[in-house]
Amino acid sequence: MTAAAGERGDGVGRDLPGAGADGTAGTIMRAEGTSCRIPRTREMAGGETVMDAPDETHDTPSVSEQARQQAEERLQASESRCRLLAENASDVIWTMSLDGRITYVSPSVERLRGFTPEEAMQQPLEEILTPPSAAITLDYFSRLEGLLQTGRPPERARNELEYRCKDGSTIWCDVHVLPVYSADGIPVELLGVSRDITAVKRGESAAKRSEERIRTMLQDLPVAIAVASLEPDQRILYRNTAFDRLFGWTPQEIPTHADWFVRAYPEEAYRRAVLDRWNAAIALAAEQQGQVTPHEFRVTSRDGRVKDVVIGGTVLDDRLICSFADVSERKRFEAELVQARDAAETANRALRKANAELQRVAVTDRLTGIRNRAYFEEAVAAQIARAARYDVPVSLLLLDLDCFKAINDTHGHLVGDRVLIELTRLIGGHLREVDVLARWGGEEFVILMPHCGAREAVHAAEKLRSLVADRVFPEVGTVTVSVGVAEYRLHESDDAWIKRADDALYAAKAGGRNRVCLADREMG
Repeated sequence: MTAAAGERGDGVGRDLPGAGADGTAGTIMRAEGTSCRIPRTREMAGGETVMDAPDETHDTPSVSEQARQQAEERLQASESRCRLLAENASDVIWTMSLDGRITYVSPSVERLRGFTPEEAMQQPLEEILTPPSAAITLDYFSRLEGLLQTGRPPERARNELEYRCKDGSTIWCDVHVLPVYSADGIPVELLGVSRDITAVKRGESAAKRSEERIRTMLQDLPVAIAVASLEPDQRILYRNTAFDRLFGWTPQEIPTHADWFVRAYPEEAYRRAVLDRWNAAIALAAEQQGQVTPHEFRVTSRDGRVKDVVIGGTVLDDRLICSFADVSERKRFEAELVQARDAAETANRALRKANAELQRVAVTDRLTGIRNRAYFEEAVAAQIARAARYDVPVSLLLLDLDCFKAINDTHGHLVGDRVLIELTRLIGGHLREVDVLARWGGEEFVILMPHCGAREAVHAAEKLRSLVADRVFPEVGTVTVSVGVAEYRLHESDDAWIKRADDALYAAKAGGRNRVCLADREMG
């Protein structure tokens, strides 16, 4: 969401703003029982703005002075916590007046889009969003205006919007917008959070293209193929041309498993026998995520003819891929039966291969080819469980390429990408087989080191740091990295563990870069 063209707010560098029913600043956000508030101000005659005196009380004028001071101290602490959250959040946090003026944008907008908060607040809508996303935003404000005119409260909103970046690229964000109310229950502004989901969107696009390729391949196979859901709805998701030719039933006539069994096996006693055999075969295959043993059944087609059909398949997650081979003239066409089974096996292999490729794409960083953040988070959870069970050490290295923005600004993003690729190859070539290297985001990488205590992890990190510093990278020369190290503590959450490594990385950066820092001085 954004302000209309030519409008901007004045919230950069200030506390998150809010407004009370009288136009003064008040509580703007409540999350998990915490309120954030900035001091109330009034606009005096002549346009002068003054701040309420510390001893003025608006919320509880009847409490004692000591209670009021304690409340103010708690409020100030709450404000500080919320300010720190907004200023250091990886997501972009912003606020907007009900007339469309942006009043605050968190600094993380520069990391996501390349624009400073000041620049972002000055942009018109068409410079912030692509046309389809801008249309969604305009529609939201149109509905918002209608709600306000009729006295109804603003509605929460959530959309996936495509933002323009300073370098000409675009990113996708999951945008949440919710109304903020004054103490009197009056809507005063909007609070928004924009989260980068570009990697997820690209993964969805790759999965969709892969599925389309699979459908095209199956469509031309000579053997009949159908894909059905194993979920409670039992929907038939796909059938190829050969299936339609073999049985003649339309999608409307057999939308589910149940409809198929009624049509294909009209005799009730035989249908029960088929169901018993088939369900047992499916259950066995589902346990092993493997092939369904082929069975031969007498299937009635739409024109009333009964055909001897061998039905087999493969269970893949929540789907069943079935192949159907008409063996009515088995004695004369043994060769055709073998060919049909081979074709079915080929299709199954292709499906398994495609499924493996989809799984690989889902856990692989598109640029560097190493594991992505989603894979790493699963690996961290597994190692935490292992450490808790067997009491073995495991450490985490959070590594950041120093001054990477300067490389991009000086040499361009393509050169910057090549530096990241070369860096991952260099680091990956000097890790153990059990270590997990993943891209955490941007120029940050993370390494999970099982069976490795703090002392060994620091030694490994120092070795990697020196290795990078000594390497001459084509086009840019030498580069350096800063590394934060943290050993897992028993019963510690994965977020807390990663946070300690991140704090150590921050300390390494603050200490001059090109160095290794250990979280909380774990080595003593």
